[in-house]
Amino acid sequence: MFATAIGAREFSLRDPMVFILYGVVLAFIVALSLYYMLSAFKRAKELGIESSKIKKVITTSATFSILPGLGIALGVVTLIGTLGIAFPAIRLSVVGSLQYETQMANGVAEGLYGSMSNMIAHGISAQDFATMAMIMTIAICSGGVEVLFFYRLYQPKIGKLMAKTTGGKKGGVNIGDLVFQVSFIGMVIGYLAMSIETLAKNVTFIDGYYNFIAVLVAMACMYVCDVLINKANWKWLDSFSTPLSMLIAMFVVGVISFCANKYGWALSTDLSGSASEAAEAAKNAFAMIL
Repeated sequence: MFATAIGAREFSLRDPMVFILYGVVLAFIVALSLYYMLSAFKRAKELGIESSKIKKVITTSATFSILPGLGIALGVVTLIGTLGIAFPAIRLSVVGSLQYETQMANGVAEGLYGSMSNMIAHGISAQDFATMAMIMTIAICSGGVEVLFFYRLYQPKIGKLMAKTTGGKKGGVNIGDLVFQVSFIGMVIGYLAMSIETLAKNVTFIDGYYNFIAVLVAMACMYVCDVLINKANWKWLDSFSTPLSMLIAMFVVGVISFCANKYGWALSTDLSGSASEAAEAAKNAFAMIL
């Protein structure tokens, strides 16, 4: 009966039911945040902390949440053309991350249609939406399930490993920090390789350079931010460096894309690179909203 009722509904990324579900999730998150904020405020009063200091903490926290939140907004805009507004908003505003969600969405699109551009051009069916939503949701659940049931088993061993250093106690490198840095560098190299692959396949087209340009601009911005944070002691910039670098990189690619379309530069008919897909999704964002 339930399947029949669902099947009778015409599929739409702007179905009111999806927005109702998003409203329920958003209301729960807001209520939970307010509960913790009021509990913290009450506890601070019990500890005798001055009201002026409490208000300063609240104001500072709210201010420093704006720019990092732009990264989430960028992820929502990137996925609007594929998954609509509500589902990306649920994912990215609650449990998801920009890197994970876009990677999963691109992987499903490439598996089903060869590229995100092809999926958008073909039109998203109910089966496509369900497949992408299930993969994005189920894959990320593994971490929470693992922590819930197995964290106590491996946490002591990980704690001992994190406390060890390489090269002796003096001047050594913490193994935990080293593993994280190596993993992060490997991920960056992987994305760089993908952009170079896209460039190699579309070297005669200007949009074949979008990914590579975005990577180089973002790297340069992150380097400048890192210098300002460590050399100029701009510690406040630490929370803003990633979304700021993304914004600048997307702006540069957007300007190049605008010029390419305005002045008739050579454009490929199909690109599967994430920068091109983001540009395509951004173009469709206004059509989805209006």
